[in-house]
Amino acid sequence: MRIKFKILCAAAVAAAPFFLFAKDPFAGFYEGKILGAKSYPLEHSPEVYGRVVKDGDTYKFDLLSAVFARSESHCSASGLAAKDGKIELKNTAGANLKGEITPEGIKASGELNGNKVELSLRRMDVKSPTLGLEAPAGAVVLFDGKDMSQWVQAYDGSPCAWDLKDGAMVSKPLSVDGKRRDGTIRSKGKFGAFRMHLEFKIPPSGSGNSGVYVGPYEIQVLNSFGREGSWYDCGSIYRQHPPKVNASLEPEAWQTYDIEYRPAQFDGGRLISHPTFTVYHNGVRIHNADPAYYDTRLHPAQGAKYAHKLANWPIELQDHGDPVSYRNIWIQNL
Repeated sequence: MRIKFKILCAAAVAAAPFFLFAKDPFAGFYEGKILGAKSYPLEHSPEVYGRVVKDGDTYKFDLLSAVFARSESHCSASGLAAKDGKIELKNTAGANLKGEITPEGIKASGELNGNKVELSLRRMDVKSPTLGLEAPAGAVVLFDGKDMSQWVQAYDGSPCAWDLKDGAMVSKPLSVDGKRRDGTIRSKGKFGAFRMHLEFKIPPSGSGNSGVYVGPYEIQVLNSFGREGSWYDCGSIYRQHPPKVNASLEPEAWQTYDIEYRPAQFDGGRLISHPTFTVYHNGVRIHNADPAYYDTRLHPAQGAKYAHKLANWPIELQDHGDPVSYRNIWIQNL
């Protein structure tokens, strides 16, 4: 699946009170320029990006060369506090910048490698190019925003007990005889080779831990905004392949997975090809036919003994205790 990635930018409405924001008023990406820099690489490319990440009760700021790339941070600051509708930007490492962060943008000035610089960034509204992608003809619609009948509780096969809210299924634990059980849900249908689209939203608090399982193989869902993008972060083939880049958005932003799965191949009873995943996260390709070597729930030492099966698999959406939302889920058999 070829996807051309684009970024949509829009300034936040200055007069809007904070309680109207669906997302944190500061967390997200910003874009603009740094003027006055005379050292590599900024003397040739003054276009820069800011990233503000909420970290508990404070914020972390990084000045980057690109969005959705393993880009160096030209300067950073952590432990920043919000007060009176803004964040004072100070104590930056890598450049001596002072200024403020607001829901509309970032203004700062200072020194970078002995040169006086001016930083001016505006807030971005980053949207996946596949957000709202409609199911093609012949696709199996697993969730259309209204009907959860294609799903059952993985624990006992009972009807899906997740909450239905604003056109999304929201993960929650299962209660059986007054006891908490794993609330993971499973599709009624089973699938071989396929392309799948789904959209998910990380809640504003907690780790946002969930996962999209194809049988025993998990594509991780997690609040990984601003993280390195390791083997356990959002988009990873859990414990086996980290995403090529961290394409995560901030909590409360709708995100997309577009997944192509190819099952294991056998010659008689001999495995000749592991199952593979090609994954686009928010339009960015983070896996390209990467193999799943074993059940992702196993420790690597156990995985050495794992035997893949010649089988079609259900799709599972994991309950891990966080109210992660899912919508617009469909599968196209290949």
